[in-house]
Amino acid sequence: KFPSKGKEYIVFENGGFIYKFDIKSKTAEKVRITIADDFAFGRSEIKDARKMIRDWQPSPNGERIVFSARGDIFSVPAKHGITLNLTESSGVHERNASWSPNGKYIAYISDKTGEFEIYIQKQDGSSNSIQITQNSNTYIFGFEWSPDSKNILFNDKKQRLCLIDIETKKVTLIDQSDQAPRFSYNWSPDSKWITYTKAEKEMTKIRLYDVQAKKSYEVTEGWYSSTNPGFSSNGKYLVFTSARDFSPMYSRTEWN
Repeated sequence: KFPSKGKEYIVFENGGFIYKFDIKSKTAEKVRITIADDFAFGRSEIKDARKMIRDWQPSPNGERIVFSARGDIFSVPAKHGITLNLTESSGVHERNASWSPNGKYIAYISDKTGEFEIYIQKQDGSSNSIQITQNSNTYIFGFEWSPDSKNILFNDKKQRLCLIDIETKKVTLIDQSDQAPRFSYNWSPDSKWITYTKAEKEMTKIRLYDVQAKKSYEVTEGWYSSTNPGFSSNGKYLVFTSARDFSPMYSRTEWN
């Protein structure tokens, strides 16, 4: 297409390439075209991450704040100090940064391996990150540290609620549901119990899990939908919301 004739050659396009046709020898040759570029879109540049800040959390002592922005995990001072980019991982997405209750570690979710896994790292960035979960094959919604900073509780898209020991990296399946919505959960102040919700037959029940005995107990019945369980600060009471008000009405069938 688009032939253009010169004295000795005819130049034309074919299949997205440029050719020149030698009029004398009647042969065509592909023309190698090289364009010099300054790679303006491939250069390093400074980006303002303030508009992309997600899931922030203050440190236990209130001196620093950790958050994710543009796929990296940052730790910034509350007043004075240096800003740390703890991950600096181009092409990798990190999210859900969370401080351990003892203030030593920061946990987060990363897709570095191609799947979402949970990692922990020293809060001052003095060591490399440690991958806690292994061989994940689904989306991890979120997680929560135990108050003693020894375990992490997390749930995923397969409707599983799991507990992982950060030292041994052993994962324990606490429960699994075949219905949505996904679990909501909380730790007891002494890290010995976990309360969570589980959807069954279109109703959500509150359950308690004994971490040491590895047993789950039903707290509420299936007559009502109960959600948002949490422990009192002294660990003696369990607080939750429950839909227990009814406004029955006669249907037309009742009057026939």
